[in-house]
Amino acid sequence: MDNHMNIDVLSRFIEATDVSTFRSIVAKLLLPLIGLRDADYCDGPYDGGKDFSLATMPATGIRIGIQISVEKKWEPKIRNDAVKLKKNFNTNTMYFISSRRIPEGSYEKIKEEIFSQSGITINKYDNQAIASRLIENNKINEVFILMGIEEPVFSKKQQEYLSPKNEAVSSLLLFDENTKDLRQRFFKAIIMAVLSRSQDGLSRQDLFDKIEESFDIEKNQLVQINSNIDSLLQTRKITTYGNMIKLSENEKNKFLGLRKTTELELESLKSEFKIKITSLSEDIDFNTQNLLINNFLDLTIYLSGKSYSTYDNELKKNEKYKIIQEIISSRFGINKASKIFRELSEFFAASAFTKHIACAKLYDAFLNTKSSHLINALGGTESLNVYIDSSVFIPVVCGLLFEKVGNRSSQSAASLYNLIKTHKFNAIVPYDYMEEVASHIIEACRDYKHIIEEDIDLSHSGNAFVSHYSNYKKKNPDINFEEYVMVFNIRLKDISPDMPDSTFFSIRDKVTRELSSIASRYSFSTEKLTVDYLDKKIEAYKDFICNAGIERPDVLIRHDARVIEYLSGYYIPSKIVKLLCTWDKVHSMKNPDGKDGYYVMHPVAVIDYFSLAKGDGDSSVSHLLDFAMMQEEADLELSSKIWDIIARIENENLSDGQIFISAKKFKEQYMEKHANDERMAGSQVEKEWLAWRK
Repeated sequence: MDNHMNIDVLSRFIEATDVSTFRSIVAKLLLPLIGLRDADYCDGPYDGGKDFSLATMPATGIRIGIQISVEKKWEPKIRNDAVKLKKNFNTNTMYFISSRRIPEGSYEKIKEEIFSQSGITINKYDNQAIASRLIENNKINEVFILMGIEEPVFSKKQQEYLSPKNEAVSSLLLFDENTKDLRQRFFKAIIMAVLSRSQDGLSRQDLFDKIEESFDIEKNQLVQINSNIDSLLQTRKITTYGNMIKLSENEKNKFLGLRKTTELELESLKSEFKIKITSLSEDIDFNTQNLLINNFLDLTIYLSGKSYSTYDNELKKNEKYKIIQEIISSRFGINKASKIFRELSEFFAASAFTKHIACAKLYDAFLNTKSSHLINALGGTESLNVYIDSSVFIPVVCGLLFEKVGNRSSQSAASLYNLIKTHKFNAIVPYDYMEEVASHIIEACRDYKHIIEEDIDLSHSGNAFVSHYSNYKKKNPDINFEEYVMVFNIRLKDISPDMPDSTFFSIRDKVTRELSSIASRYSFSTEKLTVDYLDKKIEAYKDFICNAGIERPDVLIRHDARVIEYLSGYYIPSKIVKLLCTWDKVHSMKNPDGKDGYYVMHPVAVIDYFSLAKGDGDSSVSHLLDFAMMQEEADLELSSKIWDIIARIENENLSDGQIFISAKKFKEQYMEKHANDERMAGSQVEKEWLAWRK
């Protein structure tokens, strides 16, 4: 697992130290931890500095060169020192200890070159390796002292964020073990994290109670906790004294180190936020800063939890969001509130501590999952097929063929494709959904060709091709829609509202073949799904959406029913985990907990689970970024949706200048009239437009 997220802050602190402080950290803390405690040292005479020492191991007499460096250009430094070591001391082992980050690939290449040329073996410790050792051995307080940093002090509210959950997740990511079952590893990490908070140990019952208090765990999962206690006793990671259970000394040091690191992350967040908010406004007092921090963290926890669904924009009623908005609006003005909220969301989403608590919340969902398969697949230890529907594939393919644009679907599509590109799962577009993609672009040509080049904003249209083109054209004004759709093997002149069905299907099939060919170039496969008893499945699915009060065309019902039957049936080997990635909330309603043999996730959840929950330090909290973009886009989305409905009703009529002008006036009037409505009903827009036209 990539564990950068858990050591990133301490690594940055190490990199920022001056040479004297770094030398003290290495000499007093690191060298004893890497087996050089008892060596005899003398300064190397060849460079006249204190950054080189020669250590003689007392048991063997072997001499080892130790080079300490804070230089950014580490490559020439390591080469030159290796040559001098061989020439002056005729020894073949050197430790190169750097306060910088040294990429593994670059280092391995140089290490091999030096060994082949001079026979010297280089052992490297960069800031991440040093941070990992210091955390594992609970040396964070000593680091604070050497760096002159006061131990952090947190409010009662902020203490709530520093729960054993953080250490449990950090342990899972940082200290890898030879087991493929991530869920069982997490249970073990939970047990040890809770025990690390108790100086004298806990009885088994008290341990159960503390775990229930700190983790969102169902009582039926305590059986798993019990068996993992026994497993940890066998490996001696925990021990018993009478009826008390205690953490072994080595494990206790690890978990205490993780706890101190998390505290450092929170303190860094507070310091960095002060700089950030002051750059936006100097009129934000200390208490207001803390209030914003606490509410952004609470908002992140909520967004990362199971109770929030990104399918529905219902969070404007959320207390934490309302508090943030009120503070921002009062300090920056209502007109700037949306922009400031997004900017601060981006800041928090990239923060190590925010990622840490979001990750802990994501892992909460794993605790009560009855199957380990999804968890292990997300962890890369089991095969995973991700089936992608049209709502997800369109922004992905548009971003690949042209470029990603600024809206939330395009941003998440780009992140999702980056996961596919690194071969973390098999990405499959069912053929039925590829037909839907083709139909969408035909509809874009049919309904929008008379208005898409006009001076109206369709950047948040419900038609994803229209939305992407409208955004893309803002930065690429020389392109026109006819050229845009030719990329998909479609001619704008061939599309008309009155074309016969046979023409529509012929064009759709041609475009579907082209899209499938394009998809294959970018590591997507297109599969025709064959299932039994499809008619019965269609009727059952039709009943489900009817009972849910949802209207849907028969062709889409047929497509969804086929995919659902295929994923829930026995058409795929049982060892492969199946995940449907979609923006369509109906699929989540149909199979919310994965009990039908497959799982449903929207792209934002897939991104966070695959990156954040695996400790990727370069990723941000996608749930928070997506929510911020959702709020910023709300008004623009309403405008585009009104045009969607008018375009569907009028299509060719919009070539008439008078009707087009009338439509623009209607849109402005409708938005003003319904400015305070929480939801927009398409039927209401249609009714009012038809009345307006008369």
